[in-house]
Amino acid sequence: MEKKGLGIIFHSGSYDRIHHGFSIALAALALGRETKLFFSYWALEYLKKEGPPKLKLDSEAEEAKEMIEKNRKRGHLQGVDELIPQAKAMGAKFFVCTHSMGILNIARDEFIKEVDKSMGLTTFLTETADYQVMFV
Repeated sequence: MEKKGLGIIFHSGSYDRIHHGFSIALAALALGRETKLFFSYWALEYLKKEGPPKLKLDSEAEEAKEMIEKNRKRGHLQGVDELIPQAKAMGAKFFVCTHSMGILNIARDEFIKEVDKSMGLTTFLTETADYQVMFV
């Protein structure tokens, strides 16, 4: 079975992981693939109305923090707040994890307008059963 759609599960709040996930999503969208993005735990912070969190990096990328901040200021790296509307305009669907929302005490109305709906992981996996699914 050929898998035409792409589902990406975002878990980490680390900028480098979020950015790479969006790079993959945007490439898939550019190739005409349906793309569904599922945000859980610390990745939810990037979809809150109050804006993306202060630059956080995975321990591997922490050494490059200064370089990443420098390149972001120069415009060489887009911020997640720029990638979200770009992905949405290209057709990405955004979903937030209800379980993670409960654990982190985040209400549905705290999210940006680009979020399509909230759902559990089981529902997301059901909706992407014939998709290629990646965990970032």
